[in-house]
Amino acid sequence: MADILAFAAHPDDAEIGAGGALARHARQGYEVVVVDLTLGELASNGSPEERRRESTEAARILGLAARECLRLPDRDLEPTAERVRTVAEAVRKWRPRLVLGPSTEDRHPDHAAAARLVREGVFSAGLPRYPARGEAHRVGRLVRYFVNAPGRPDFVVDVSEVYEVKLAALAAYSSQFGPGWHATPLNRGYLEWVELRDSWYGSLVGAARAEGFEWDGTLAVSDLVTQL
Repeated sequence: MADILAFAAHPDDAEIGAGGALARHARQGYEVVVVDLTLGELASNGSPEERRRESTEAARILGLAARECLRLPDRDLEPTAERVRTVAEAVRKWRPRLVLGPSTEDRHPDHAAAARLVREGVFSAGLPRYPARGEAHRVGRLVRYFVNAPGRPDFVVDVSEVYEVKLAALAAYSSQFGPGWHATPLNRGYLEWVELRDSWYGSLVGAARAEGFEWDGTLAVSDLVTQL
């Protein structure tokens, strides 16, 4: 079982948007698992084998309890019935308390498609009569992280104390953020932009670094003095 289950369209997406939060909660003793939907086989740089090795090393750096890949087709993540079932089965397998998925606001179509796919998979996993392997499981919260978008967050997580861990995990993806054979947005100052964004999120709460998240819920407060 996992306390936190993070879905990512490609290896490195979860690290970009939520690597600090994943590392922080792993250090706090929570069981944190990442499920990559694809191997990122259509990326301009890096082979699927390289990206698999890199994601394994990043998982070790972050302190994840486990990481797996569903091997869905890259650039083809629209929520068909079969793909929804695959995600639902992953949810039923890990039975998380909280699920993280990418935001729908992103320049990369795969991230927006993955957001829809994860939402449908999470919903379907909780239906007792839904035809998929595993026992039905209802997730407590579905939270979205930002990959390529500087979205206005509903809340932020202070990751200042583990930010070097996040940077080390990102550095594991040398095929994506290193020079590479092809020039892409990822190897032309991208990591510097991620740091600037995380600094901005941190500035919203007086922290050095933070990561932003969005969700569709409403916060219930019973004591304005202590809970705010």
